[in-house]
Amino acid sequence: MKKLAKQFRLPRGFLGKIAGKVMYFENKKINDWTISQLSILNGQRVLEIGFGPGYAIGTIAERFPDCLIEGIDFSLKMKQETEKKHDHLLKAGKLKLWRDEISSFEFSKEKYDRIFSVNNFPLWKNPQETISKIATSLKPGGRIAITVQPREKGDTDDTARDLEKKLKNDLKSAGLQSISISYKKVHPILSVCATAEKPHR
Repeated sequence: MKKLAKQFRLPRGFLGKIAGKVMYFENKKINDWTISQLSILNGQRVLEIGFGPGYAIGTIAERFPDCLIEGIDFSLKMKQETEKKHDHLLKAGKLKLWRDEISSFEFSKEKYDRIFSVNNFPLWKNPQETISKIATSLKPGGRIAITVQPREKGDTDDTARDLEKKLKNDLKSAGLQSISISYKKVHPILSVCATAEKPHR
C-alpha cells in the first residue's frame, strides 16, 4: 500500500497504471463539479494543472468541441497515457500537453480564459507564488478554479474547511477578485473548490 501511495505523486509502471485508474474514478465527480464552476464557453482556451489520466480533458472536449485545451503534469506516465487516449485531439490541434513542475513552468502572459486544478494544489511548491504566476496567464475576465479533496492520513471534513482561508489569501494576493468557496461531499472526505476572476482592465 505504501508503494501504491507513492504512485499518486509520480505514477509509473504497473502500480502507476493502478494508481491512474484509482485517480480516474475517484476524481470523476470532483472533476465534473469543478468544470461546472468554471462556466466555460465554447471556443475558449482552457488550461488544466495536473491532468492525470485525462478525464477532465475528455469531458471538456466533448462538451465544448471548439475549446483549445492545454495541460501540465509532472508525471511522464500520465502524459503518455493522456496523449494516447486523446490522440485525436492532439492531431486536430485542439490539445497541447507538457510535462513540468508547475512552480517552474514558464507561463505565457494573458493566454487562458479558464485555468483549473483538481487535487494538485497540495503538491505545489510555494503555492502563493505559483498562484501569482498562474494569475498572470489568465486573460482579463478569466476564471480560475482550484479544487482539493484532502487525502492524507488523519484528514477530515475540517481539513477541507481549513483550506478555505489559505486559498482565499493566495488568490487575493495574486490580485484576483470575486473569490468564492464551495464545498461538495464526495466519499470519503469533503471537497473544497475556490474560484476567482482576473479583473478587467
